[in-house]
Amino acid sequence: MQDFVFVLLSVLCTPKGLTGVNWNVVVQPQVNGFKGQNVILPCVFTHPKQATYTSKITVKWIQHRSEDLIFHCSLQNQTDGQNQECYLTSPMPLWLSGNPRKGNLSLGISDSQFTDNKRYICRVELDYESYQSKISTLLNITGPAEILNLTLDSEATSKGGLLKCIARGNPVPSVKWTSLSGSLGNVPVSKTDQSNYTVISSIPFSGQDVYTCQAVNSLGQAERTFPPNQQTGLVWISVFGCLLLLGLFIGVGVVVRKRRRAMPQNYPNYPLQMDKSCIDQVNKTPVYANVSIGERRLPPEIPVKCLDETTYGYSDIQKK
Repeated sequence: MQDFVFVLLSVLCTPKGLTGVNWNVVVQPQVNGFKGQNVILPCVFTHPKQATYTSKITVKWIQHRSEDLIFHCSLQNQTDGQNQECYLTSPMPLWLSGNPRKGNLSLGISDSQFTDNKRYICRVELDYESYQSKISTLLNITGPAEILNLTLDSEATSKGGLLKCIARGNPVPSVKWTSLSGSLGNVPVSKTDQSNYTVISSIPFSGQDVYTCQAVNSLGQAERTFPPNQQTGLVWISVFGCLLLLGLFIGVGVVVRKRRRAMPQNYPNYPLQMDKSCIDQVNKTPVYANVSIGERRLPPEIPVKCLDETTYGYSDIQKK
């Protein structure tokens, strides 16, 4: 117990202990992101001269295993300081996301890819001392399954070639094969490369069939058909069939509409105006249902109205 108290007093009486602020760099153990999006690797720091330090601050980010410097940025720790020099030593699209003058050294990564999935170390350097995070940050970029390539190696087998499908995703996808004939036989076990998030699957190819490679993981799926023109042909056949049906429906509608227009309207609304002489003329020339009056063909029951307000039907006139 006395030894513990002695050690505690020794720490409190050190210069750093008296200031109440020690060196510290804090990062997240793991950062998750999605393929193609921007991600931020957080990093904040404190140091004993935080309140009075006005000299240069240098920010560095290093890849853990290779110890390669990928990002470097220097600036003066002044309120109105505008001079900031940053440069990249990596092809990765990086930028300084945080404000080092406020103790934020966070790093931004644009358009993140599976190849960015590595460990990163945050480091800060001042004029009098430097410090880096005690743990590294693991970046984990995930994404749906995608098919990189579907090709035929005609020299792989003597029967007809070997069809190879290369898929990628994180989690690493599984590959399934289908064909129009429905018969695939024994599909060989796929070869998986966890470090590149890829999987390669191959099957024997027959020129008499159409094959589809499908890649699936928990975030999505993708598929591709070989030969590719078969898929295109099916699409065009479907489109042509839809257009043909649409044209048929339009043609039927036009015919029906024309027939409706050719039919007579309500009879009482369209009486035929005739004087008394028309009755004598009608008696001499019987009117039948197929006789054209104007542009309409009227049946015998349509009323004929003479000018003296007497109304007859064709059948009545014919009896007179």
